[in-house]
Amino acid sequence: MTKTLVMWRHGQTDYNKQHRIQGQIDIPLNETGIAQAKDAAVGLARLPFTRVVSSPLGRALDTAHALADRLGLPVEVDERLMERAFGAWEGLNATEIKAGWPDDFTSWRDFGDPDPATTNVEPRREVGLRVSQAYRDWADKIADGETILFVSHGSATSQGIVTLLGHDPAQWHGLRGLDNCHWAVIQSEHREPYWRIDSYNVGVSDTAINA
Repeated sequence: MTKTLVMWRHGQTDYNKQHRIQGQIDIPLNETGIAQAKDAAVGLARLPFTRVVSSPLGRALDTAHALADRLGLPVEVDERLMERAFGAWEGLNATEIKAGWPDDFTSWRDFGDPDPATTNVEPRREVGLRVSQAYRDWADKIADGETILFVSHGSATSQGIVTLLGHDPAQWHGLRGLDNCHWAVIQSEHREPYWRIDSYNVGVSDTAINA
């Protein structure tokens, strides 16, 4: 028997639509995001969830409730699932970042520098550690054969999964972020690193919903 973890990214916000970095700013879902969450919840409700755990930010909480309310489950909150803090870059788009921090922007976008030094961006390694530890702690609370849902954010989720799989997100960039309202399915293994990806970046138009 295995434990199944489903990591679901929140629906669209206006900042997503405008290609602005949200970080830990509490931006709500827009109309598209609300509809995405409702549509995805119909498919996700087919999975046998026993718990729903969410970031405290509103866009994640509202996405979580779209499914949890349907299933009659409470939404439990874990601060460690919050999005990566992007410091001075939060609220800005690529053009604005490039204008204000040209060297950091070039290193970040063109050379893969994960942690711009002058912007107070939370290091990828630290994000991965806090999010993956949340996954592990909650996974310990479910039994073999059970399924738990985590509702979080693009960067936080990808760094958390990378760390859970035994990689260093500051060095390994082999996993791109989830699209809005898409999810990943991770299952336990009986050998290191003890977790494997069953499916990744699944959405309502995909058929791989029956993990």
